[in-house]
Amino acid sequence: MNVRTADQHPSHGRRWPSALRHSEVRVALVAAACLLAEAIIAKNVLDVQLDFFSQFGALWVWLAYTLVGRRDRAAELATMFAAVLATAAILIVYAF
Repeated sequence: MNVRTADQHPSHGRRWPSALRHSEVRVALVAAACLLAEAIIAKNVLDVQLDFFSQFGALWVWLAYTLVGRRDRAAELATMFAAVLATAAILIVYAF
């Protein structure tokens, strides 16, 4: 049986959860999930076409986080909350 050790493995022993230790990755994943949820809900539930700015609401929040440069836990949580809030606000506005 062929068993690889950590130094022989292509990922050099690193596993997927180690990527989640970086705040940029966590914020990007939340923004991506918001964009995906927004697209699915807008198309399948609300049956509306979003304009360019509204369509990428969570992306604008992520871009602001990236450009500002703060990487502490408070900034990370605030950005994730802002992305979810922006997505919800856009969907609520288009629902009415």
